[in-house]
Amino acid sequence: GGNWIVEYTTAPPPSNGQLGPFGGIAYQEVDLETGRYANILKVSPNDWLAASLEARWEEWDGTLLGEGPQNSSKGGKNQTEEDYGATCWVVTFKTLTIRLFGFPLVTKDFDNVQRVWRTTYVDENTRILRAGRTGRREDENVFYMKRDE
Repeated sequence: GGNWIVEYTTAPPPSNGQLGPFGGIAYQEVDLETGRYANILKVSPNDWLAASLEARWEEWDGTLLGEGPQNSSKGGKNQTEEDYGATCWVVTFKTLTIRLFGFPLVTKDFDNVQRVWRTTYVDENTRILRAGRTGRREDENVFYMKRDE
């Protein structure tokens, strides 16, 4: 859990630190007790522009998700006997909010949009997360993150 700064990613905006023509810092906040997750982008100075993608997560059991961007139907069971629980999650996106000077401009609600996230813990302050639509490795984006101190 905790707060993480995205140092590098292959993901598209705003996860890569871009919001339109503006660059900022991308963070991830993970609350292990509540199962809450947020992707947050803040543009300096003073975080005048921000985006927040709120989500919930649960342990992934290895069952592949549907192929379409809005299709969350379960596919077949992944072919390995790996124990996914501690390092893999199914993330269900709830809302995306864009804020200007702290005031919400746009809020979008999601209807059962899910992704599979696999985490490799390099050390207590560094992790590599791979996030994809199905659970197959070929559709994953990579996030390299450091703990926010």
